[in-house]
Amino acid sequence: MTTAAPGGIIDKTLRAAAGALAGIGAAALAGIFALVLVAVVMRYVWGRPFDFTEELSGLLMTLAVFTLLPSVVLREINIRVTVISEQLPARPQRWLFLFGQLLLLAFCAVFVREAWGIYEFTAKLNLMSEQSRLPLAPFLLVSTLSVAAAGLAGAWRALRPVTPQAGEEVHA
Repeated sequence: MTTAAPGGIIDKTLRAAAGALAGIGAAALAGIFALVLVAVVMRYVWGRPFDFTEELSGLLMTLAVFTLLPSVVLREINIRVTVISEQLPARPQRWLFLFGQLLLLAFCAVFVREAWGIYEFTAKLNLMSEQSRLPLAPFLLVSTLSVAAAGLAGAWRALRPVTPQAGEEVHA
């Protein structure tokens, strides 16, 4: 009986979670496209667009940004300013990378702590969006969990950095 290395299991789990969240993000972006397209057609063909297009598009855009974040962090394809760090030897580059990952982890921890309280408050009062009366708690929950996943991905990449695949690399 062969067992997978713990690192392989963690990597696969993080990739699966990031992939699922990225799927939600892609669906949110597709939803924005479809919603705006239908609203434009309704405005110019029937003279009456949806009343909730802007509000729902804003919620979906926010959801897309947060849900795509773990995948970006896990694959290390985020934008980096490397003007100074590329001039440093390998060891200081690594320390600078670790410092950046620690900052990301600290940001995610504070964000999740604060956002979780807002989510609980929103869910408890069953708060809705202003115009279309959409429940806000699901958007907040998914966004908060996505930032938590991004923090975990950043911590994992601090331990096991990767080189982006061909075509994924982002230059700044």
